Amino acid sequence: MALGLLDLLMVALTAGSVVVIGIAAMGFLQRSNTRKRSSETSDKIAFLLDGDDITDATCEAALLMSRAGIFAPDRDSLISLLEPTFGNLRFFLDKCDSDEIVLSAVDGSSGMLSITPGGQLIRIAVGMRSTANVAQIETLTATKENTELAELRAVVKNSPSMMWRTDEKGQLVWANRAYLAASDARADPEVKTPRLSDQPLFETESDLLDPGASHRRSPLKAKGSDLANWYDITTFQTETSAFHYATSADSIVRAELAQRKFVQTISQTFAQLSIGLAIFDRRRQLATFNPALLDMTGLNFEFLSGRPTLDSILDRLRETRMLPEPKNYTSWRDQFRAMEQAAKDGTYFENWDLPDGQTFRVTGRPHPDGAFALLFEDISAEVSLTRRFRSEIETSQAVLDHIEDAVVVFSNAGNLVMANAAYGDLWGTDLTGGLMQYDLRVELHKWQDRCTPSRIWTNLREFSKQMALRQSWTDHAIMDDGRHIKCQADPIAGGMTLVRFKFDRPMTPTIQKLTQTDTALLGAKG
Repeated sequence: MALGLLDLLMVALTAGSVVVIGIAAMGFLQRSNTRKRSSETSDKIAFLLDGDDITDATCEAALLMSRAGIFAPDRDSLISLLEPTFGNLRFFLDKCDSDEIVLSAVDGSSGMLSITPGGQLIRIAVGMRSTANVAQIETLTATKENTELAELRAVVKNSPSMMWRTDEKGQLVWANRAYLAASDARADPEVKTPRLSDQPLFETESDLLDPGASHRRSPLKAKGSDLANWYDITTFQTETSAFHYATSADSIVRAELAQRKFVQTISQTFAQLSIGLAIFDRRRQLATFNPALLDMTGLNFEFLSGRPTLDSILDRLRETRMLPEPKNYTSWRDQFRAMEQAAKDGTYFENWDLPDGQTFRVTGRPHPDGAFALLFEDISAEVSLTRRFRSEIETSQAVLDHIEDAVVVFSNAGNLVMANAAYGDLWGTDLTGGLMQYDLRVELHKWQDRCTPSRIWTNLREFSKQMALRQSWTDHAIMDDGRHIKCQADPIAGGMTLVRFKFDRPMTPTIQKLTQTDTALLGAKG
């Protein structure tokens, strides 16, 4: 039993020794491979990509990224660093599968780039055909930066917008070509001035002392002219100097001036209107009104100029009895709430019959941004005239209806204008549905159908069409029930024709006795 335990202990020690020796050998091999890889890439710029992350890089590669300001080592930052020199690097990285890809520089240098895939890893190495160092890549980067700097200087110098810089005392330090041209155009030609004046064209505001950006609009007059050009100036203040940018604002100023003149013209037009105008904004406050509103409502100017709300105006109108008095206050308030919403929708239209006998036509019109306008029109005279005309028409109709004869009036175009109740009963014309559907042609057919054939209806048609001076005429007709009717046509004002129908007594025939001597027969016998 003791021997067995000793044998097991020896086996365990032997296995442990083997494991320790194996681990030591693996560490040695890894350090050997690391030294070998470092020796292979010590003179190169190389990156190791694992997906979108840079998992390893040589010292020179890390130094290059640090000098380029790249502190997030990933695939996109590496592409942005190398693509200006080696072209569309993103395309070749996506295309790289199993074979190595070698790219030449596209900026005319002798640089080269190799892309070597290895499973999920991709190794990117940069060199100059055979070898390269950081200084060579930095030279290419510096050349590119100098080119970009020259381009930026050319852009600023030739910009159509004026740019200039002033020091902490407000003196001009630098300016671009547009600023210098504007300065030369406003300089006195008889006085020799330096190319760069000490004083800027635009006055520096006193509130631009703290660091930050500021915006203002300033005019600039030409030499010997009262016409000013307007500019929007943006100033960025630093601790030691200020940068200024000026863009032309002439079109904006002209548009604002035109808008101001248009508003003045509209205001003058509103002042001449006889219709009261009240415009309310989205908060239901009075924004604009014209003098006619003061005259019509009796509200004073001080009250309206204080921009009262719609509810306040309605309350004041109710107090001065300038509103139709409702049966109760609740329904009155609900009515005007509905009026406000209807005015916003452009559907409000109502006649206000005031207690003093006046009548206002109130119309609601929507405006942009939730505003709405109310138009007050005094239609008292129009309503009075309409009522009088309606009364006269009703009186005339009542008089016609009391006439026993059937009377009808046609216009010069043949339309039925007026008829009494006797006419409707005689010829079966329904006058309650309106007169627009009847004319002389339709009525003539009725007359002809109800009477025996006669030329009277043809004569009546020709009489109504005559344009010359007409004389009244009378003729007789026999209806289908045997009654005799007298038809009389008279011309009246406006080229209209009045036709009257009256039942006439039938003619009594003369009966002669047979014993009486007939002179005609005696003459025929000789």
